[in-house]
Amino acid sequence: MQTSTAWYLFAVLITTALPASATPPPAQGAHTGSPPAVRVKLSPTHLAAVNRQRRIYVNNDVGSDAVAMGPRETDITPEEWVTARLSALIQPGSHVDAVGWCLDEGNIAAYPSDLIPELQYPTVLRWRKGGVDIARRLVEESHQHKLEVFWEHRLNGADRESDVRTPATPPLKARHPDWLLPDGWWKPGLWNFAVPQVRHHKVAVLREVAKRYDLDGINIDFGRHPPFLPKGKQWEQRDALTSFVRQVRHMLQQVARERKRPYLLSVRVADTLVGCHFDGLDLETWVQDNLIDMIVIGTRSIEVDLPGFQRITRGTHVKLYPCIDQHHSPDGYHAIADPRFLRGLAANWWHQGADGIATFNFWNELPTAGARIGSSGPLYAEKSVHARAYREIGDPSRLAPLDKWFVVSRRYGGGFYDRQGDRWNDYTNLNHQATLPLVLGSDPTWGRVYIADDLPAAAKRLQRVELRLLFSEATTTRQLEVKLNGVQLHPSSVKSGWWILPLSPRQTAVGDNLFTVRRVNVPTRPPALSLEKVEVHATYHQPQP
Repeated sequence: MQTSTAWYLFAVLITTALPASATPPPAQGAHTGSPPAVRVKLSPTHLAAVNRQRRIYVNNDVGSDAVAMGPRETDITPEEWVTARLSALIQPGSHVDAVGWCLDEGNIAAYPSDLIPELQYPTVLRWRKGGVDIARRLVEESHQHKLEVFWEHRLNGADRESDVRTPATPPLKARHPDWLLPDGWWKPGLWNFAVPQVRHHKVAVLREVAKRYDLDGINIDFGRHPPFLPKGKQWEQRDALTSFVRQVRHMLQQVARERKRPYLLSVRVADTLVGCHFDGLDLETWVQDNLIDMIVIGTRSIEVDLPGFQRITRGTHVKLYPCIDQHHSPDGYHAIADPRFLRGLAANWWHQGADGIATFNFWNELPTAGARIGSSGPLYAEKSVHARAYREIGDPSRLAPLDKWFVVSRRYGGGFYDRQGDRWNDYTNLNHQATLPLVLGSDPTWGRVYIADDLPAAAKRLQRVELRLLFSEATTTRQLEVKLNGVQLHPSSVKSGWWILPLSPRQTAVGDNLFTVRRVNVPTRPPALSLEKVEVHATYHQPQP
């Protein structure tokens, strides 16, 4: 039995004898308790690993289409599956330098485990019976293609065994309901990280993965799913999550010493620093104490608070990667099939000083390879918009002459989490601070749209620039006035509800641009009206073949 397994079983035997509230603090030590709250010393080799190039970091959710990672048997071979999953990442011209493999939800394993139950997917079981550990195969093949490899761990992931809609209760949750948050939205229960035993259990699970596979790092995904601490007390109990992150860092440092190679630690968090605070994540301490190396910023976000994260990481080794999720997206921007949308997001983030671009829940197979393994989705049908994005969004100079949409973010979003989430008690995944929609009242309404491109300098190369506005209800051009940077604009047309307002490049600024909308010529009690979407479209003259 492995050392980590022995420790875990011992810890469970000891801690289950007492209720969580009565369990004494564990002793200090690498395996049995929290390390001391001191700044972690990082070696030059470790810092060199942090500084590796990561133009694009792909969180590759291999269960997004079920198929082999699903309840029905298939004839797919491991070779076909791995080839498909890597196909868009390693295509000619790809900017992808790092991949994080997400094979499970963190509670039921897609790999041979001594600590947690294993997924009973028939195709995966067939592969394992044939001697194939698919996780090991993915790591090895990724390294062969010169990709940096991370393990994606969903900290409070869904418990799925039979299919993506049927919850399965892990035995540990069934035995220890006192380790779970009360009245959580997820039926089997969400882990309460204020309970020391939960933190120890999660560290043990991560240790097993870290020792089993030749990974370059681990990413802890705080986007799946809050809350992690008792509702209404998250920031007060932030030390619990800091203790957990510190334990993981020290565990990975120990494994790194044993294998004589660095082990990086990344975290994926909400779109703003104050939003992280709301959910109990003390990023300032994590950075100051060298507990993390990378921050992937944004869950369901298309705008993130890069300046806020830059403020707390300035002068440190920590790298920042704003993230776009194309499956769980902001309201109104799900699975956009137009490459101009992704170009605008990436251009803005590069201009704001990002160290790279992270993607989440992209369709990561080229069409032919994806069809063989049964992958499907709105962005496959002969478009491969994500494969194209991997050849464009990792290089600001490549993006510069290309058409773009610069988009203002919206709150909330459709899909699974919005139905189950709690807009009062959770922050992550909900974009609470996004600008839109804006209710139009009697006073002018103000907002900002970020434009990375220097449009005045590129005026001769531009075909057209447009401000586009979408309102909640049809309204005439006599009832609204619009300004950008103080210049009053006039719509040239209204198409499918969109107001299209031509801009000259000189009317725009690099970075934030202030837009203003006010209602005019309205009755005493005007009907409710809100500004739903704001976009600036930049269209360039493209070189002739």
